[in-house]
Amino acid sequence: MTAPYAGRRRIRFGTFDAESWWRPDDLAVLPSAGSGDPAVATMDELLAGFCTPGDLLITRQPVFEGVLAGYGTSFDHQSVDHPGPGPVEQFLPPLDNQVVAPYAVLAPFPSLPTPEVVAQVNSKTWSNNLVVELGLPGAGQVVRSADELVAAVTDFPVLVKDPYGVSGRSLLEVPTPGVLRAIERVLRKQPDRRVELIVQPKYPKKHDFSGHVELARDGTWDFLGLQQMTNKGFRHYGSSPAPTALIDEGWYADSLTEVVAALHTAGYWGPVGIDAMVLDDDSVVPVLEINARQSLGLLALHLNRRSDDLTAHLWQLELNVAPGHGIRDLLHALKGLLSTGDRPGAMVLNGTHLTAPGGRVHVAIFCPDGRLPSWQHRLLAAVTAAGLTPRGMTDAA
Repeated sequence: MTAPYAGRRRIRFGTFDAESWWRPDDLAVLPSAGSGDPAVATMDELLAGFCTPGDLLITRQPVFEGVLAGYGTSFDHQSVDHPGPGPVEQFLPPLDNQVVAPYAVLAPFPSLPTPEVVAQVNSKTWSNNLVVELGLPGAGQVVRSADELVAAVTDFPVLVKDPYGVSGRSLLEVPTPGVLRAIERVLRKQPDRRVELIVQPKYPKKHDFSGHVELARDGTWDFLGLQQMTNKGFRHYGSSPAPTALIDEGWYADSLTEVVAALHTAGYWGPVGIDAMVLDDDSVVPVLEINARQSLGLLALHLNRRSDDLTAHLWQLELNVAPGHGIRDLLHALKGLLSTGDRPGAMVLNGTHLTAPGGRVHVAIFCPDGRLPSWQHRLLAAVTAAGLTPRGMTDAA
């Protein structure tokens, strides 16, 4: 990975679910586009995984000291402590002339592209238009009215996407004409709002994966690698290094050349994650959407560098939690199984605010190739013995 600020202290902070702040207020809302997950507000704890010695991490709320200590890296930490609603960026101290590395660009900084440019290139409308322009497989159709939506859906099932939906939110599978009519009714009840949606075929998918690059301000870029993703529905559940047989990495990196060039021309530089998929016939849809920001896949790549002979897997663990229990109990349950990447084991990446009745925690599992299932089993057995009940899908990473 390119280290553009090597040797300089970086200040890391960020608002997850940045897409909701980039999204224009005048866009019509899909039926599923409700309020976000409250746990997202404290996911900025995960940015500790990017920190190197000497960095400063600023989080929205205080972080449990056991979580920070578990990273095994010496960096400074501050919290802005119980800020009001809105992106954490508006509560930060003055950071002019500092080297900043936000999760996503939501505020202007001299060393970063403008928030307007970043919002533009993160739109699925922009990436879909780029796919059409480049003649890549997997293009959808942008529709700008309820009538256009109805006309665009000629076969079922299809996917209807909000241009700034994320993690499956504001993304609907339309399996029948009845569901389409329901969406149409919702849109027609918003006559004062602008319709902008992407209609895309639902492909016969074999694997999801993401490609990651670091784009420099001068347009040069480094291909950082691939992550195979496990999704629950349309929501990210885990990331692991892509197996060699998944895709020809060299071919894929070459195929991204024009995509990265377009991002540079638009005025963007910084981290880029490009979601893609391998279909049942082994063909590849190289660009499903572009995340011009940091991402969980990039975090997994970063954590993977902690060990020369082990592989890092990012895993989301959902837990039922009894009243009075929380992150302290989880760390205690995993005592003896924890690792900073120096040996097989797990690193708890967040969860300070884990309380009853439960919630999500992200864990990095460091293990030799082929040993992930056995480590998942050991971790689940440990948390279950401690009375923290795993729920949902727990065997994917």
